[in-house]
Amino acid sequence: MKTLATALMLSMSVLAAAGAQAAEADQGPTRAQVQAELQQAKVSGQYTFGEEGYPAAIASKSSLTSQQVQDQLAQAKNAGEVTFGNMDYPPMGS
Repeated sequence: MKTLATALMLSMSVLAAAGAQAAEADQGPTRAQVQAELQQAKVSGQYTFGEEGYPAAIASKSSLTSQQVQDQLAQAKNAGEVTFGNMDYPPMGS
């Protein structure tokens, strides 16, 4: 009986040690990493404070001209991929 209790205690201590190591490995970013990411977000304009700058504007870059976008929209409308309002939902062209 003493051997069984000793084996059980040894097994529990090994499991506890493994759990502690797993918890250490799953730590999130460090404080310095979070501060660096915040500074980078502020520089790139992705961070706002208060309601005035909400939501943050995300600059998008496109190589398409306005005419190309309008042509793509017209093609999507002709293919039935664009809906407007509740009457056309869900789209039937997909």
